[in-house]
This record gives sequence, structure tokens and C-alpha cells, in this order.
Amino acid sequence: MTRLRLADSATVREGEVQAVQADGTSLILSRIGGKVCAVENKCPHFGLPLARGKVVDGTIRCPWHGSRFDLCSGKNLDWVNSVAGLPLPQWSRSLVAMGKQPAPLRRFEVSEENGTVFLLSKS
Repeated sequence: MTRLRLADSATVREGEVQAVQADGTSLILSRIGGKVCAVENKCPHFGLPLARGKVVDGTIRCPWHGSRFDLCSGKNLDWVNSVAGLPLPQWSRSLVAMGKQPAPLRRFEVSEENGTVFLLSKS
């Protein structure tokens, strides 16, 4: 197992998002219930970045189309429900989704040791 340094532990704050790069992949880090979680900084709907999304109760909402995801598991909790923060009526959600089905965020294993957050990978 290899480790790649991502951030200082003190910069990963509870309920906030920090964007970092790891081997050419953009990730977002957040501390949820004291635990550091990492997911890809890319909404599976159109691949747009999530780093500007709002974090509430361990979830992040895509700032573009409102999809909501659990920051630690990556699980999709709500799929395409707004456009640029404006709510969509239920009948129009499938139109904006453009045939794409709900999908989770890609999550990454991290560890926190001696004030540093590391990405763990099997190499």
C-alpha cells in the first residue's frame, strides 16, 4: 500500500470542503464527525466540480444541478433537482438529467497521521 500526502490535518475542517490534487485527479476533502473523508471533485451527472457545493450534515450538494451525496460513502442521496440553485419541478428533473441515472461519487481511502492526511492506494 502506498501513501500520497494530500494536506495538513489542520486545514481539513469540519463540514467544509478543501480541493486537492492527487496523481492528476481532483479530490475534495472534508472532516465529517471528526473523520477525514475524500471523494472525487466531479459530479457524475456532467462531470462538473463539486468544490463549491454546500456541505450540510455530512452531505454535499452539487452547485450546478442540486444532486446530493454523502461525503464519506459517496452514495447518491438525491439526483438532479435544481439548476444553478433554482428548484426544478418534479416533472422536469428527468429532462435536466438528460437520461443519466443516479450514480455515486468515486470515494478514496485516506488516513490521518501525525498532522497529515494521506491518500492510500494499492500499488
